[in-house]
Formats: sequence, C-alpha cells, structure tokens
Amino acid sequence: MKYAKKKKSVHSVKFNAVMNILLTASNMLIGLFTVPYVTRVLSVEGYGNVSFAQNMSSWLSALCLVGVSTYGVRECAKVRDDPVALASLVRELLLIITFFTAIVLTLFAVSIFLIPRFRELAPLMWMFLVSTLLLSYGVEWYYQAIEQYQYITIRSVFFKLLSLVSTFLFVRNVDDWLIYGAIFALMVCGNNVFNIFRLFETLDFRHLPPANFKRHFKPLCSFTILTVATSTYLSFDSVLLGMLNANNVQVALYQLAAKIKNICWQFVNAIVGVLIPRLAYYVKNEPEKYFVLLKRGYDFTLNICLGCMFFLFIYAKPVVVMFSSAKYIDATLPTKIIGIVNFCSCMSYFFGLCILTPLGRENKYATANLIGVPISLILNILFDGRFGAVGASVAIFVAEGTIFIKQIQDSHDILSSFVTIKDTLRTIVSHIAAFAVASGIYYFCSCAGFKDHITGSAIIILVLGFIGYVFTWLIAALLLHEDTAHWALDTISTIRKK
Repeated sequence: MKYAKKKKSVHSVKFNAVMNILLTASNMLIGLFTVPYVTRVLSVEGYGNVSFAQNMSSWLSALCLVGVSTYGVRECAKVRDDPVALASLVRELLLIITFFTAIVLTLFAVSIFLIPRFRELAPLMWMFLVSTLLLSYGVEWYYQAIEQYQYITIRSVFFKLLSLVSTFLFVRNVDDWLIYGAIFALMVCGNNVFNIFRLFETLDFRHLPPANFKRHFKPLCSFTILTVATSTYLSFDSVLLGMLNANNVQVALYQLAAKIKNICWQFVNAIVGVLIPRLAYYVKNEPEKYFVLLKRGYDFTLNICLGCMFFLFIYAKPVVVMFSSAKYIDATLPTKIIGIVNFCSCMSYFFGLCILTPLGRENKYATANLIGVPISLILNILFDGRFGAVGASVAIFVAEGTIFIKQIQDSHDILSSFVTIKDTLRTIVSHIAAFAVASGIYYFCSCAGFKDHITGSAIIILVLGFIGYVFTWLIAALLLHEDTAHWALDTISTIRKK
C-alpha cells in the first residue's frame, strides 16, 4: 500500500508538472504572437496607455487579495483532505477578499474622477476596475492547493486563445488601443467567473461552523505586506513612470522589457507553482522528501535564471526588434538591465515561496520584500522623470538586488544543507562558457552582414544564438557533471525511448 501511495504521489507531481509546462508554453506562445502584433499595430503611446492601466489594476488587485493568493495555497493544501475544514477556510478567505475589494475599488472609482491622468483614460480605467474585480474572485489559489492543474490549464489556454483571435480580428489600426484594453481587461480575466461558479460545485458551504477570521489575521499581515510590497515595485513603478512623464511612451518601453522578462518568470512560476503545495505537504508529513524536491527545483530555477540573464545581456537588441520592431529600439538598455533584475527576482521568488513560506517564515519573506518598497519609490521618483524607462529599470534593479541579498540571508540555514560552492561553480562556469560562444555568434553574424535592427535578420541572429547558447551550456554542464544537465539528458532519453 505504501509503495502504491508513493507511486501515485510521484505520478501526481509529474502530471502536475506536465500541465504547468503546457500552461507556461501556451502562455509564452500566445504572448509571442500577441505582443509583436499589438506593438507593431498600435502606437507606442497607445500600447503604453494599456500597460499603464493594466499595471494599476495589478497593484490594486494585490490590495484586494491581501496576501490570500499565496497564503490560501498553503493553508488549503494543509486541509485539502478534510471537506468541511476546506470549505470553512475558503469561505473565510472569500469574505476577507470581499471586504477589502469593496474598499479598494470604491477608492479607485473616486480617483478616476479626481486624478487628471486617470480622467484622461477614464474608459480604459473603468474597464480595468472591472478586471480588478474579476481578479479578486479568481480563486486560483484554491485550485492550485488541491492541484487541479488540468482544469487550470484547459480553462486558461481556451480563454488566452480566444483573446488572441479577438486581438487579431478587432485590433487593426494604430488607434485601436482601447479595443485592445477591453480584450485584455475583460476577456483574459473573464475566465475567473468560471472559477467561482465551479468552486460552489466542488465545495459544500452548507452546515459549516461559525467563521473564525481571527486565526488568519497574523499570518495574513505578513502575506499582505509581501504581496503589496512586491506589487509596488513590480506594478506601481510603471504607474509612477506614467505619472512622472508627459505621456505613456516610456511606460511602453519599460513594459516591453518587462514582458520579455516575464517569459523567463513564467518558466520559474511553472516550477514554483507545482512545488508550493507539494513542499507544504512534505514539510508537515514527509520532511525527508522536502529537501530532495527542493534541491531539484533550486537547480532548475538557477539554470533558467542564469541563462536568461546572460542571453538577454548579449541579445537584448534583436530580442526587442523581434518582439516589437525598430520603433521600440530605445527599450534595449532597459531590457539588458531587466535581465539582471530577472535573475534576482526569480531566485528571490523561489527562496520565498519554496523555502520560507512552507517553513512558516513568511514574516521574513514579507520583511525582505518590504525593504524594496522605499528603495523603489525613492529611486523611481528621482530617476523616472529624467531617465524614463532606463531610470525605472535601475530603480527596480537596486530594489530587487537588495531583496535578493536579504532572502539569501534568511534562507541560509536551509540553503547550506543542499547547496555547495562546488555545485554552484559548475552551474556558473557552464553558463559563462555558453555566454562566450553566444557572444562569438553575435559578432560573427554582425560581420556577415546581418542587421540586428531589421526583424528578419534579428530572428536569424536569435535562433543561431539560442542554439549556440543551449548546446554549449549542455555540453559544458555535462562535462562538469552538473545535476540539471544530467536530469535534462535523462529526460530527453526517456522521451525518445517512449
């Protein structure tokens, strides 16, 4: 029986990982079609207007959810085998969300009338107010906790495809940014309506004991600080950038760099999203498995983050041109900086959600992120008006770098139990070798007459560079006996045999 249970558990993790990979791949592919299309069709300012409103919505959503999106995954995972306890917990969390959503969205509605920049974009802001409401009741945290990744994947892919088709059909002219905003705000987030209806089908909220909100106050304080702090320097910085400039052109440049960074983040989120409920379960029930799974996740995350950072540092310009054409060429330097930011933020994300949170150290996770808020706000106010997107990129780099260092300190006792200097050096050296080869390929392409500011040439340069980087990393990592490379090779071999 124990063997069967163990086999089922392993199968579950693999299946969830496959579902999350499919979800990530679909999000990336849809993004690879949508972003290049809308940035070419819309004006830079029009794209910036939508990005400005979308980031405002993201920041407000963090205020509405008050940390439930993270806290809910952990707590629901603990009681997922007890239907009554699970239903009671979900009901309490939904009522908390409702209370804060009502306050936040009322204040936002008033601000649309009072703040000039919001008033200029009033139709767009109202759409994203509705989007924020839909995000509040997405209950994605519940489905992650009970590991219903198949449902999450199918639902998400369907609505993303629907939004992609709608974008191609209705966003046709330079001034169609309001239509794009409507598609983004309402259709992409509208799938959350299905989540809440399905919730009432899967849980029985009748005959539950009296609600106990008090038990959530202390842990939610930490998670609220965490999510609001994170969204302040990841979303509100774009709002500040728009407010401190005459229009939203700089927001468009900065957000393009952020979109490129988001591709790597989606990979990391796919890994972490699967690991969080499983790690929370292992910590409580099977501690020895916690460290085995944690090391695999850490090695994989480190390799992805290093690869994206080094690759973007070399190929930022052709990446920008491929995504959006030469009219966004000024986003090249922000993209290089954001590549370094991505390394810090994704590793911090892993430390916080896979080490600190399962061990009940969310207060340290929150404190680390809180440190980044004043740094981000001060530097954005100082730099954004003068340096635009570059200033915003520098501000988030300093903030994320500070958080990264603090997270390492807070996780040191756990990290030291499975991370060695020798293993880390193997990983870094393999990426340095790949960096050197990819740099040589870029130089060769330039000498051969390929123009990195022309879309066709930029794509060729990127394909050659990517192939060169990946193969060099794989060979170097295998020669150095790096764990992730061996795991990747074994996985490929298994797939080929099947």
